Amino acid sequence: MTSPPSSKTLLVFFFFTIAAITVLVYQQGLFGAFIFDDHGNIQENTQIRVTELNTSNLVEAAMSGRAGPLKRPIAMLSFALNYYFAEGYHYFSFKITNVIIQVFCAWLLFIFYLQIIQLASIQKSTTIKKQTLPFIAFSIALLWAVHPINLTSVLYIVQRMTSLSTLFTLATLIFYLKARCNSQPGAFKNIIFFSASFISFLLAIFSKENALLIPLYCLLIEWVFFYQKSPWTLVNSLSQRNKRAIGLSLSLIIIALGLYVLNYANNGYDNRAFTLTERVLTEARVLCFYISLIVLPRINALGLFHDDIVLSNSIIDPWATLVALIFIASLIIVAIQAREKKPLFAFGILLFFTAHLMESTIFGLEIAHEHRNHFASIGIIIALTGLLIHSQPFNKKRYALVCGGFFIIFALTTTLRSYEWKDNFHLAQYEASHHPISPATQALLSNTAYKTQHYKVAEDAINTARKLAPTESSYAINSMVLAALLKKTLSDELNNEIKSKLKDNPFSASTQIALAHISTHLTNEAFKPLQPYFIEWLTVILKKLGPTQQASTYHYFLAKAYLTTGNTLGAINAHQQAFNLNKAFINPLFEMGNIFLALKQPVAASIVLNQIEQANKNPRLKRDYSLHIQELKEAIQKIEKSQ
Repeated sequence: MTSPPSSKTLLVFFFFTIAAITVLVYQQGLFGAFIFDDHGNIQENTQIRVTELNTSNLVEAAMSGRAGPLKRPIAMLSFALNYYFAEGYHYFSFKITNVIIQVFCAWLLFIFYLQIIQLASIQKSTTIKKQTLPFIAFSIALLWAVHPINLTSVLYIVQRMTSLSTLFTLATLIFYLKARCNSQPGAFKNIIFFSASFISFLLAIFSKENALLIPLYCLLIEWVFFYQKSPWTLVNSLSQRNKRAIGLSLSLIIIALGLYVLNYANNGYDNRAFTLTERVLTEARVLCFYISLIVLPRINALGLFHDDIVLSNSIIDPWATLVALIFIASLIIVAIQAREKKPLFAFGILLFFTAHLMESTIFGLEIAHEHRNHFASIGIIIALTGLLIHSQPFNKKRYALVCGGFFIIFALTTTLRSYEWKDNFHLAQYEASHHPISPATQALLSNTAYKTQHYKVAEDAINTARKLAPTESSYAINSMVLAALLKKTLSDELNNEIKSKLKDNPFSASTQIALAHISTHLTNEAFKPLQPYFIEWLTVILKKLGPTQQASTYHYFLAKAYLTTGNTLGAINAHQQAFNLNKAFINPLFEMGNIFLALKQPVAASIVLNQIEQANKNPRLKRDYSLHIQELKEAIQKIEKSQ
């Protein structure tokens, strides 16, 4: 394989142009504030507030993640470094870092695609001249860099998790291809390349778990581009008996793995308003929606939230579900059949669907988010341009005109969307105009309107959200919070609505966030009228949950509420119960210790300290509490000396 373009000047021109245009289309959104999940993962995460670079601080910051089973330490570490070098939460610093990552992703896409189109299997299916290949790779990278479907992976700061995953996924595939195309399979260079590929793979999965699909991407590359190469040619030489044995073994492994994954996925629906079946059926329509946004993005269809998508209750309800399933199946069949004559089209289509196997199938995630296409959109762009590349003969002018037209559409749309992100209230207004029946968008508008003192807008928006999502508790809770903040009389009717919703519906992540927000502000003067209502809501929740691990968090909230209302004994008992239900949740014990310190009861505080020391040995803990334990010891000793 030849290396990337021999002309260093041309390479510098390509890379500089990609960087300059990417920064240009995003520059208007670089000063917007934190929004939605940015708050919990970044702004309210005290562990990433690193003021001194040392191993302890960096490890603690890296392991402070709340998202995903692996906690995404690479992304969390990057947020901590942003905080350190910017000396605080400066939005521009966080966002320009995301833009830089987007630029690096585009550069790696340039290299990856150049590797692909230089493969022998591509060269024999097209008439493109060798000197044209770098320009085609440049066009692919530039189209992807400015595509509006990738905007939330850039300007929505917390989605750096996604963009870092894409960055290291591309690096993994580049190193893998470099090794795979080496004419000397046993060469020392191959060991280096495969090692670099594996390290990149680890960095990718610890940025976001969707990178666990990388082995499938490698298999797809093998199936499309290397199926006539070793070791696959060896399969043809096997006897039918051995082929059947291998096929049976692989089938059993796939079935076993599938059953395990399905069982794991089932656990994610406890707090969802839809079932596994409803999600899988709905995702068929969602995938078609994604494809339409990638092929022809419409600014009124793009958005931060897509909870206005109607669920599919069956294969024909709505009827578009069946159409979507037929379309997807047909597209996959066509792609498989096109492997030999149109390998780029085949690879692109299959890459898109492979990239969605984790986030758009059986797992109990929210129905749709645009950032799930950050890597997947590469597939559709490769597929569409591949149709032009495989045309016989290749028409350079037609290719340039088509790509130029799409570039103008993509760049202008992203620039307009970036303008919408210049501040949160501005964004929320645009989002609400584009998605008027999205409850999450209305809630966002309410929140940002209150912060900018547009109180009437805030009230109307949160009430609209309540009506649009009659089973969601968080919007009713936030409506009550807004009334308290505006010093209005709190409605018993609304209180009863909240209790009824909590009793009869699953507890969504939004509900827990709303309750957590109240629990941390109960001592504020504006929140004091909420205290008795808050205790009522938690009582309903705990009665419903019973003595489960999930109830631990709500006992912790209840303890805080009891303490603010003067019920110290109730607070102590609730904290103890919170810990008893989840031995990996130590915060309630520290809160108990602080209560006993305030009461000047060092003996009781020492008993709690002993519990904490034993609990700190639990391998399931997210962090080491030794420093906090030492601080508690010193506080106890200080009281003992004073008595």
